[in-house]
Amino acid sequence: MIRESVNSVQGNARACVFWEPLFSIPHTMFTGYMTLYMLELGVTTTQVGLITSLGLIIHIFFALISTYITDKLGRRYTTLIFDLTGWFIPILIWAVAQDIRYFIVAAIFSASFRVVANSWRCLMLEDSKPESMVHVFTFLQVAGIIGGFFAPVGALLINRMTLVPAMRVMLIFSLFSMMALFIIRHFGVTETAVGRQKMEEMKGVKIRDVFISYIPTLKRIFKERLLMIVLLLHALNFIQLTIRTTFLAVLVTESMRFPAEAMAVFHIITAIVMLFTLLLIAPLLSHITRHWPVSLGVGFHIAAIVVLLLSPPSQNYFLLVLGAVFIALGTSITTPRIEALLANTIVNEERSVANAVMAVIVLVLTVPFGYIGGILAGIDARLPFLMTFGILLLSLVLIQVATRLELKAK
Repeated sequence: MIRESVNSVQGNARACVFWEPLFSIPHTMFTGYMTLYMLELGVTTTQVGLITSLGLIIHIFFALISTYITDKLGRRYTTLIFDLTGWFIPILIWAVAQDIRYFIVAAIFSASFRVVANSWRCLMLEDSKPESMVHVFTFLQVAGIIGGFFAPVGALLINRMTLVPAMRVMLIFSLFSMMALFIIRHFGVTETAVGRQKMEEMKGVKIRDVFISYIPTLKRIFKERLLMIVLLLHALNFIQLTIRTTFLAVLVTESMRFPAEAMAVFHIITAIVMLFTLLLIAPLLSHITRHWPVSLGVGFHIAAIVVLLLSPPSQNYFLLVLGAVFIALGTSITTPRIEALLANTIVNEERSVANAVMAVIVLVLTVPFGYIGGILAGIDARLPFLMTFGILLLSLVLIQVATRLELKAK
């Protein structure tokens, strides 16, 4: 079954997915400590949330122009250029950061990766068969999981060097690893058939014409109730992921009273469980109805929130590990299925436009939560996760509605 899944990922999808550990390894090493790094350099918890929301607002601008750039330059070159502006430059700024000004500038550059999120997605999916979509997103998660096994390296550096110097080392390592990925992937992919067609069609086309082309796609999204619900599920999943990524380290260190290095335990347990789930359990769930596994995954997320919220400030490693296990189960079951459901609603000819429109909708819905999360975390580190609890309950309701709509359509 695993071999069949691997063999189904071919062409550009294989090049995009199987080199991804060069990104996930350094990204996982520093991401879990980024909020603590900002706090150590004098940024307040509320300012962390404000920077998160500011970045998301700028993401909206780049999401709007991403279709024009992706179709004009082609998927392949757009991906290379905006990998550099959206990852290489902000990581360089983070590596030398001294105060909040550096993080604001980095957030502006980092937002440009929204363009590559569109072009890379088109590059990865446009020549792929619909039945391989779940496998593509599953192995994409596996590639991300691999990074979790290197989390102890970050913890070791922090233990020996303290947080700020260790973060600078991890960020510099990230520059080299990600640059290697960008170059290898660029020469390992070819422009898609749809991409070549779009480049021809874009000759002489102005950016306002692209904005006009958004209108039919936007109408279709709001007209098709099932598509709208799946998109809302995707947005809610993105919101809870944003809150968790931004404030989990604050919860673990302030509320549960663990040292910063304990985040490595969280990441490696998450990686082990996610890898086991994606390779052995998730393929079995693919033979079950599409929405039931999503409900199961959301249920695991809810269990994780309950465990983390009820954990006493006593450095209880059993509860930390249990929370990591539940988050891993929830993420590995839920995310690839929501992504695949969304991807399969889009025809290749409108993929770049649909990606841009849906990204804008998701970002608009997410923007307030970064700032609200920062305010709540400033009051109590547990409050952002109490908000996440409500978001997950809403997700369960939407899954039930989607299931009923599908049954009516049959």
